[in-house]
Amino acid sequence: MKSYIKYIWAAILLCIITPTITAQPLSNAYFLERAPLRHQLNPALVPERGYFTLPAMGNLSMSVSSDLNYSTFIYPSEGDKLNTFLSPAISAEEFDKKLKNRNVLNTDLGLSILSFGFHKWNGFNSFDISLHSSISMALPGDLFRFLKNGSEEGAVTQYDLKDISAYADAYVEIALGHAHHINDQWTVGAKLKALLGGAQADAHFERLTLTMSEEQWKIESYGVVDMSCAGAQLEIDEETGEISGFDFNTNNLGLAGGGAGIDLGVTYSPIENLIVSMAITDIGFISWNKNLKGVTPEGEVIYDGFTGIGSDDYSDENGESQNVFDDQVDELTDDLKALIEFREGDAPEKRMTWLNPTLTFGAEYQLLHNHISVGLLSTTRFYKNNTHTSLMGSLNLKPFRWFMLGINGTVSNLANSFGAVLNFGPLFIGADISTMRVTPDFIPLGELAANINFGLSIPLGKDPRLKKEKVYNSVPENM
Repeated sequence: MKSYIKYIWAAILLCIITPTITAQPLSNAYFLERAPLRHQLNPALVPERGYFTLPAMGNLSMSVSSDLNYSTFIYPSEGDKLNTFLSPAISAEEFDKKLKNRNVLNTDLGLSILSFGFHKWNGFNSFDISLHSSISMALPGDLFRFLKNGSEEGAVTQYDLKDISAYADAYVEIALGHAHHINDQWTVGAKLKALLGGAQADAHFERLTLTMSEEQWKIESYGVVDMSCAGAQLEIDEETGEISGFDFNTNNLGLAGGGAGIDLGVTYSPIENLIVSMAITDIGFISWNKNLKGVTPEGEVIYDGFTGIGSDDYSDENGESQNVFDDQVDELTDDLKALIEFREGDAPEKRMTWLNPTLTFGAEYQLLHNHISVGLLSTTRFYKNNTHTSLMGSLNLKPFRWFMLGINGTVSNLANSFGAVLNFGPLFIGADISTMRVTPDFIPLGELAANINFGLSIPLGKDPRLKKEKVYNSVPENM
């Protein structure tokens, strides 16, 4: 069991310290009219100018958000030494106060391959080709309590570990969007998407319960892994029948599935200088046809305790010295391994997965002829195994058309953050971070949310309405 604890602990640290990449521009771009890709947040948001992004440079961003906290698992000790939560010097009570019942990690990868937009037909039209990938992971608090506490003396202890799950996908998105001005108050937008599936995996335990007492251990489990990837093949251990890895046949690489999606959005100005908006994006599905499946044995292991502790060694048939207690430890370890080792199952010919939709509500009030504005943005993203909700307040400075700066603070159910975003001519750059407290190795000590965003585009024709709207008349025309 010690080897498994090491692997689990290594995975925990990796989740805490690994940076990741997100598929969307910074949320603060929501209130900057010159940000060309703000329509990715709400298809009804119209940039001031058309644009053409440089291939693979239109939107590149890196981020991470998780409620896994480095300081929950690492504790200072004497001198420069550190203790893990497994150390006897750290009490179970101290550790449990910091531990959440459910711990999540969500990441998204996105790269704009080609994107352009232009004003025509009383609205704004956009075309995008982009690469997307999403990973979400959930770890129950009972997993860490089990690693720390084990069984309690004189009591029956039960750990429910079925919340352990991981989900990942990768696909190419081809999107065609249109935002239409109904009148001076209303703008509606929609974006149709064709989805080309590259790969997908979903691993979870439908049942994983550990009941421990002084008399016996009882373990019930059933886990499932579904995977879709063209050219992928399972490697099977001939002796045990277990899945030992994956291999790829490069001759069979290609699409593993296809699907469709839609984004919907609306903006409304009930009074002068106030704009409220709503959007739901990434409503869609992918049907996968290159499928593999792995399952664990469905059942339970009941172990009635160890006997023969302190008994004399004996010699086996090969004359090698053995011990009764060591034999029983090996037997229990083999039983536990069998419960979490996957074997090949019957994969369906087709299966369907859904995208991670995002629901957005925004409000912006413009001051001094839109030289300054304040904004409030609520964002909720629905992952397969958890939900990430945030509320952002933003102060936006717009002294010139070619220079816009947004400063924001965000509260979230995972990690709070603050940041800034700059739109300087064709350049868009910004960052959000959650904490400035780091170790000497620059590992954040608090809950982590970090996002660095970069984009470069060539501006095209501007919105014809700008010549008619007095709110922009006093803004210098230097671009």
